[in-house]
Amino acid sequence: MSKLLQFILLVVLYTTPMFAQEASEKKDSLNGERIFVVDLIHEVRIRFLQCDPWDSLFLMKKERDSLEIKKYMQANVEVDGIKYYSCGVRIKGESSFEYYPGKKKSLKINFGKFIKKQKLNGLKTINLNNAFRDPTFIREKLYLDFMRKEGLPVPRCTYANVYVNGERLGLYALVEEINKDFLKRNFQNKKGAFFKGEPKATLAFLGDHVIDYQNNYRNKKDSIEGFSELIDLIKIVNGKDAGILSSFNDLFNIEDCLKVFAITNLFVNVDAYNIHYRHNYYLYKNIETGKFEWIPYDGNYAFCAFSPEFNLKEAQQLDIFYQYEKKNSPLMKYIFSNPEYRKYYFDYINDLLDGKFSKMTLSDEIDNIVMRIRPSVYYDTHKMYSNEDFEKNINESIGNIRDAGAFIPGLKSFLDKRIEFLKKEFKK
Repeated sequence: MSKLLQFILLVVLYTTPMFAQEASEKKDSLNGERIFVVDLIHEVRIRFLQCDPWDSLFLMKKERDSLEIKKYMQANVEVDGIKYYSCGVRIKGESSFEYYPGKKKSLKINFGKFIKKQKLNGLKTINLNNAFRDPTFIREKLYLDFMRKEGLPVPRCTYANVYVNGERLGLYALVEEINKDFLKRNFQNKKGAFFKGEPKATLAFLGDHVIDYQNNYRNKKDSIEGFSELIDLIKIVNGKDAGILSSFNDLFNIEDCLKVFAITNLFVNVDAYNIHYRHNYYLYKNIETGKFEWIPYDGNYAFCAFSPEFNLKEAQQLDIFYQYEKKNSPLMKYIFSNPEYRKYYFDYINDLLDGKFSKMTLSDEIDNIVMRIRPSVYYDTHKMYSNEDFEKNINESIGNIRDAGAFIPGLKSFLDKRIEFLKKEFKK
């Protein structure tokens, strides 16, 4: 065989896998199907150039929190054996950062941070959440999956075993990023006004000036574009809508928002606008309908994993029209003061209790997830709780159930009591 022919053969052999990988990415429609549809616990291996990257990661996290400086560390990332080079990695989260012991912090990976257009199966960014205050590792997935099955625009969720520089950090929830790719997949457009509700995003009216809203509503387009539309919506919610021609129904997808709030209440996800904390949502102006869409995320506090207000019995018997009076929530007041919206919300919860939000359906789903993740949970030496806590909390509560914030309800026992209470209330 001539040297020229040998060279051509080598080129073909070494480049074919690369082109096959690219073809596979395109075949999966570049929308994360290979990551979220396949029933698999993924393997994510992150390798930094630094031998010990944690000091730098922690410093960047503190700079981001205090100075709002957006920095990522470069790392090569391997997902299920496929390598991605020069990705951006940073620590994310609030309570999951401050109060999670050790170095198993939640992480964000931006595959296209340093190499433009590089994506993981069509995903530019993924989140690796450390299941803070959830001994079962199940709360967030169960909560988000339930909403997605109801046709609501929420992030997809699966699992991954994560390694950093060869050290196994443990099991994480792998959660889809809410970005332009997410918008395109859910709404078939991505050019509308797009805001993230920060910790004080109460939807209270603060005046007519954009600057009054910029700290509480982060414009994902990094501009003032779209703020006038957001302020118009806020004016209607707060009864300041004199001169605005559009009605609330013309500006806001109220039906989907009512469904989100109903499911959040059923699951008692405390870390949400309609229960306790006024954040963990996005607003997107769908250019096809002209309406703002409510996009929720973050479900690790579902089943009342933490609340400074409720003991266990109060959480199980939370009223479906509950409003936290200590914090301003004008959207809840506006919705529940409207008989039409109130009836839609009431009827939707009643329908869920008669079908999908049932002990049998959700218990089976819990059992399926437990069987899938149990080996990875046991192998996780950096997790927040013990193997005994994992097994117990699937059925029973942990901690002092009479002291708000000092307990974590058992998934199945909480469901039993919550459904039992609500069905009695609906019969009255």
